[in-house]
Amino acid sequence: MPKTDFSIIVPVYNEAKRIPRSIDQIFNFFNSCGDAVEVIFVNDGSTDDTEKVLESYQGKHDFKIIKYGKNRGKGYAVRQGTLGASGRWIIFFDIDLAVPLSEFQHFKSFVSDGDQIVIGSRRMTDSRINKREHWLREFLGAGFSALSRVFVREVADFTCGFKCFSREAAAEIFPIARINRWAFDTELLYVAKLKRIPIRQMPVEWSHDDDSKVRAARDIVISLKELMQIKINQLRGFYK
Repeated sequence: MPKTDFSIIVPVYNEAKRIPRSIDQIFNFFNSCGDAVEVIFVNDGSTDDTEKVLESYQGKHDFKIIKYGKNRGKGYAVRQGTLGASGRWIIFFDIDLAVPLSEFQHFKSFVSDGDQIVIGSRRMTDSRINKREHWLREFLGAGFSALSRVFVREVADFTCGFKCFSREAAAEIFPIARINRWAFDTELLYVAKLKRIPIRQMPVEWSHDDDSKVRAARDIVISLKELMQIKINQLRGFYK
């Protein structure tokens, strides 16, 4: 059995300015939580000083860096981090900490109940939104979730960046996942459904980050193409 309780995967792309605002928070929190935790940053082909900034903190904090030269997308980055993780549970979230780290304690309570996949949701009765997105981004996000429910009807929020997979569930899902960018969450949850792995949703607190790299018009086009690709992949038998 793995000695590490939780593997924390943090994908980063051109985050040289944001890393110093978040990295100490991440380690101060997890060093005090009482669990055996490994942290893995995945540098998704950054073209700024992300790599140098991460390396400058390795003398202060204990973490791994996975890196590659070409930007391949958040889905690819999360997949690489997960496949390189050693924990019994694998959690991934964004460096902007839009979901506060304190929600980790709530995730642990679900894990203790035996859930294999736990996902944060901004669209449940007890969810709390402290700072909303621009109305257009909210509209497009809601539309994307509505289309994603064609694949997994019961999920309310596909794109909240705080998700947890057991090692066993991850081993069934991530090696056969293929979507590299914005629809990767939908693919992961759809494969889980095909594998009959239950998905537990958890209401979270969330705040929009004005420095978000999501570009609504461009990324919704990519996402729609990827949703179609998910169905094509399923018809070709790639998710068996």
